[in-house]
Amino acid sequence: MASEQLPGFPDRNPIEGGRAWTAVFDSYDQRNDDCYYLVTLFDGESVVSQLMAQVGMWWAGDDWTSAEFLERLRKEIHSVAATGKSNTEYRGSLAGSL
Repeated sequence: MASEQLPGFPDRNPIEGGRAWTAVFDSYDQRNDDCYYLVTLFDGESVVSQLMAQVGMWWAGDDWTSAEFLERLRKEIHSVAATGKSNTEYRGSLAGSL
């Protein structure tokens, strides 16, 4: 799987209490089978923070284009975004403000 094919999530994904998130693909670590997303958190219309989400891709199989893959990836990112905290020490290539 070429990393440039991993999707971003530019549309706001609601959490609770008027909060939401968007995510931009940062990088893929083929050796550890992890991908990283820079997640932006919103409270209403205001950006409140950014965090890095690490998603293990062990579950992904060979087809990274299916609707099922995209929904699982969104759910994995959502579970990190909902905590409001990064789940990795990695700060990534896009995370200049982290």
